[in-house]
Amino acid sequence: MAVIAAVAAIAIIASVMKLRKGGNPTDVPRTNDERTAQVQVPQMTEIASAATTSRNTHIIRTTSPPVQARQAPVIARTTTENPTTAKAMPLVPDWDDKINDILGPEGDEKDKSKKLIELFPQLPPDGQEEVAHHLSNLVADEDYAPLSNFVTNSALPEAVLDVFVEDVFNRPNAIKLPLLLDIAQDPQHPRAGEAKDVLELFLEEDFGNDWTKWHAKMDQWLKDNPD
Repeated sequence: MAVIAAVAAIAIIASVMKLRKGGNPTDVPRTNDERTAQVQVPQMTEIASAATTSRNTHIIRTTSPPVQARQAPVIARTTTENPTTAKAMPLVPDWDDKINDILGPEGDEKDKSKKLIELFPQLPPDGQEEVAHHLSNLVADEDYAPLSNFVTNSALPEAVLDVFVEDVFNRPNAIKLPLLLDIAQDPQHPRAGEAKDVLELFLEEDFGNDWTKWHAKMDQWLKDNPD
């Protein structure tokens, strides 16, 4: 057995020496450029996407076309759209005449309010501010829900928001406090700080940015202090 093992070892060594000297005709030595490409592919992949480097690292072999590093997908970021301009509605020409027509002697206040709310997204800032004043006077407490979309919309012009927020202060607590809490939670809203201060006066608590506690306290306060 020892003799057989020795013979086998000699045969293996001889084969290895032959491969080192002559080489396999199918094993084509890599060029310097190919070696460089092999090293640089992972670097290109890192530039394409740090998050997918390990998956996008490819080794270029001489027997197949170079593998191109995949580009990282571009993720579109979503933004909060202004519900009054999300559809890019065209502005109404002669909008002041249109407002006057709606406010004419015919029709009840509820119908006029509905038409003004529908017209609002198609108005320039000056027109929206004017309509905000009219809506504050026309919309009854029980019909206030559509205006809540305006008062909490931080994308509206500040002058328009001022009109709506001032109107909120004159509404019943059941309307006022939930809206003020919504405003306070939006750092982009120009009246966020003021809304939070008013809530603190009503609830006699300051929970910082713990909005869960704010909501719980407000709900309990409204139960204990119905309008």
